[in-house]
Amino acid sequence: MKKIGVITIEQVGNYGAELQCYATQKVLQNIGYDAEVIDYCYYKDYRYKDSNMSEPFVPMTLRERLSYVIKYRIVNRLIDNVLFLFNSNVARRNKRFSAFHIENTKMSKRYMSMPELYEAKMDYDVFVTGSDQVWNPSAQSSIEPYFLTFAPEGAKKISYAASFGVSEIGLNLQERYKKYLSKYDYISVRERNACDIVKQLVDKDAEWVLDPTLLLNKDEWLKVAKQYVNIPERYVLVYTLFDSPAIFNLAKRIAHEKGISVLRITKRAYFVNKIDGVRNILDAGPAEFVSIITGADYVVTDSFHGTAFSVNLGITFSVVVSSKKQNNSRMESLLNVVGLGERMITDDRDMDSVEYEAPIDFKVVGQRVEAARNKSIDFLKKALC
Repeated sequence: MKKIGVITIEQVGNYGAELQCYATQKVLQNIGYDAEVIDYCYYKDYRYKDSNMSEPFVPMTLRERLSYVIKYRIVNRLIDNVLFLFNSNVARRNKRFSAFHIENTKMSKRYMSMPELYEAKMDYDVFVTGSDQVWNPSAQSSIEPYFLTFAPEGAKKISYAASFGVSEIGLNLQERYKKYLSKYDYISVRERNACDIVKQLVDKDAEWVLDPTLLLNKDEWLKVAKQYVNIPERYVLVYTLFDSPAIFNLAKRIAHEKGISVLRITKRAYFVNKIDGVRNILDAGPAEFVSIITGADYVVTDSFHGTAFSVNLGITFSVVVSSKKQNNSRMESLLNVVGLGERMITDDRDMDSVEYEAPIDFKVVGQRVEAARNKSIDFLKKALC
């Protein structure tokens, strides 16, 4: 059995990151490989050890470097080591995030720095760059490991649903990207415009594939879900990455008309705004996140993974995006594939006039997801054989 090592962004306290990480490794196991996640500590973790090797692709100014140290080496340390003493939600949330991977994801030993990663002797047959914005040039630490430059010479390298996080690569970085991307045997990306970036840089055809979370079906997700206790039987769920009055206005309108509650899964457990008529869930982990979405009557979100899980789990939803944000290509790609493009609206609409009750034929949606899922899994099988 081939052994596969996957590197991606993980253990960062983000629902989407942890769930896509787990899903990638699980799918590889499902199709017959011995897969594990190469547990490379992300630079925003206060325990990450900076080095000369880890200088970012785009040099930081003195002010940016100072901000980096304050945010990621001082504030994050205080949050993890002090704030939980005064805030039980932080402690419960951290425990649930840690437990999710301990219980569900096969991990390598942890690598705390770039030199430690590059000095490791790894015996994987195939190295995989996983999903998320692993190739984003604006990261404040080197993204070179996510191009698999630590892998032994001659090792097979593929990417699955990797993202640049930008619409184009600056001229000053193009040669570097060409060098790294040319070493891949197979490339797949999560945004359609990323196919054009790859073609432009290395004249290779990259394949657009589904986000890893969509490669597992509802039954498979329910196996890792954990019930969150003490919530109403019926509710509208809000999950936002950016606070938007329009999202809360729509959610409260739907809840009022249905005579049910509004719950909000927050992206952190501290310094969270309280919204009248909305109950914040501060301490859910990834397993609870899946369960809470599964139990919702309706989801209102601006998040890709909020959208993806609603589609995958068969929950009626609306996506409300900023009218000022131009790059919604990932959500648009998914919604177009499943024939639900009309579920996306902009926040400059009058939420009192939005038609939110249009029925969704989840049988048809499920068939479309299954077709795209099979195509994405076929890519993995072809690339790994």
